[in-house]
Amino acid sequence: MSAYQRGRGQGWRGKGRFLANFILLIIAENPTYGYEIANNLDELGVETIEGIGQMGRIYRILSDLEGSGYITSNWDTSKSPPVKVYTITPLGLEYLRNALEGIKMESKVLDTFIDKCEKILNKKE
Repeated sequence: MSAYQRGRGQGWRGKGRFLANFILLIIAENPTYGYEIANNLDELGVETIEGIGQMGRIYRILSDLEGSGYITSNWDTSKSPPVKVYTITPLGLEYLRNALEGIKMESKVLDTFIDKCEKILNKKE
């Protein structure tokens, strides 16, 4: 699989792919733990599932990212209770770079769609 394909969301489809990309971005900004990731997603305006389901989904994605070698984790026992802190790896940074390129390409396609759609709809009014 090419680096480009990995950046487009290996194993993640639809909104899950974007959620994984945002989670990886948050971890790249600063090593952090699950609930802090959820708070940062909210601050970024990323729509997530409410309640316990949200955290389960986030932890499944974190597990997938760790299993793929994009992040590592260590327990921070200075907090009570201890928390699992996630850190991005060099492979994770490569993934993020490729995800950015893939999203830029998708953005161009969406911009073209929006422009054409607005022109057609404005003619019909």
